[in-house]
Amino acid sequence: MSRMPSDRLVIADLTVQCRLGIEEWEQEKPQPIQIDLELAIDAARAAKTDDVQESVDYGRLVTAVRELAERKPYRLMETLAEEIASLILAQFVIPRVLVRVKKRALPGIDYAAVEIERARRPSARRGVEARPLAKGGAPR
Repeated sequence: MSRMPSDRLVIADLTVQCRLGIEEWEQEKPQPIQIDLELAIDAARAAKTDDVQESVDYGRLVTAVRELAERKPYRLMETLAEEIASLILAQFVIPRVLVRVKKRALPGIDYAAVEIERARRPSARRGVEARPLAKGGAPR
């Protein structure tokens, strides 16, 4: 059984312009939202080869997350965080991702945040969706 890497790629305070919130004024014009990402990676493998192909292209990662967040309005931070996690797990070969969405929400606080951690399903391979088992344990 292979060991889950404990190494992480961290992107802190990625600022995107997003229409996020339940109030009408929050939906009217984009506001700055900060996103933190922590991706489980195998840094030793990339370091051993010193080859960018063995690492996560964080330029592409940042671009993909920014485009997702700025594409459409969101009412809830939870929805945005889930969509970001799904995108990252679909586009990058990593076992696990932590997503934190932060916004200035109320006077007197720095920010409100939603933090989620999602993992790739063990039976799912990149680009292939795992199918549920039918009765008797055979794939449908």
